[in-house]
Amino acid sequence: MIQTICAQAQGRRIEAAVAYAGHGALDLLPLSTGDLIVVNGSRNALANGATSAALLRDWFDRGVHVYVHETLHAKVFVVGRTAYVGSANLSRRAHEDHTVEAAMQTTDPGIVAEARAFVRRLADNSTPVSEEWFTWAETVRVTGRNAILWNPEPIFLPTVPFDIWVGPWEYVGFADEEEKLAEEGRRAHRVPGGRYDTVILGEDLDAVERLEEPDMAVLIGDGRSKVQVVKFLERRANKRAAMGFYRSDKQAVTLKPSELADVLGTTVQELRQGWFRADGARRQALLERFDLPSLPARSGTSSRGDRPGLRAARRAKA
Repeated sequence: MIQTICAQAQGRRIEAAVAYAGHGALDLLPLSTGDLIVVNGSRNALANGATSAALLRDWFDRGVHVYVHETLHAKVFVVGRTAYVGSANLSRRAHEDHTVEAAMQTTDPGIVAEARAFVRRLADNSTPVSEEWFTWAETVRVTGRNAILWNPEPIFLPTVPFDIWVGPWEYVGFADEEEKLAEEGRRAHRVPGGRYDTVILGEDLDAVERLEEPDMAVLIGDGRSKVQVVKFLERRANKRAAMGFYRSDKQAVTLKPSELADVLGTTVQELRQGWFRADGARRQALLERFDLPSLPARSGTSSRGDRPGLRAARRAKA
């Protein structure tokens, strides 16, 4: 597929969406001023060498319209009046036929127009590369070459009814057994992409109220910390340690405790007094501020007296 595309691309307008564009792709696809390409620009893709920041820089300097997308896995090329839809990435391995690929090639005007519209819509919903983006991308240490780890299902946003809990983020120690369970959880739920970190939540064994998948926990740090929104993932076997993920990339919504207090119409001191389940206007404010899905609450209405069995939360690196 890549061999055919590259052979046909000389002198023609190119618009493409391809998941990974690695080292050496500059010599494969002759992109030039005015061409458009969307690639997977996630931290994971850069770290594994699946996408090359240096390559994107070369295209950018040539006047190519380059966009990056966090979860892109499509391979769609529009070259002149021909469309290609297949499985191959822009890599030496794909070009030299070291892997088995499949593709459809068509000059049907309707299909070509649909393919071009797909690429352009994807670009509209992606991030255009810029000097700021390159400043970030060039800090990502490349640890592999084309060892692609792809997580097709973003795990951060709930897709079914969920509750939102708000409470303080305290730094306390855990028992040896809890530490062991938490470490097992970090290994079992390592998330490809580098966009998420894990949080350990310690739960009281006899608590009545508990987090359930996929509840959200809004953690309130100290005056210097950002507010983190965590998606609860799993409770460990002894029901004392829970795992959750929070976004750690540049797309994460950041908020100071004082700003969150303003959003909820309260004070930072009140927020730190204990956990409560947000409902009514407070829940709606959190949905809007953190761009969460407008899904119903799992538990219906509640009062500030409803508190989950969370006795502490501590940040843990994945």
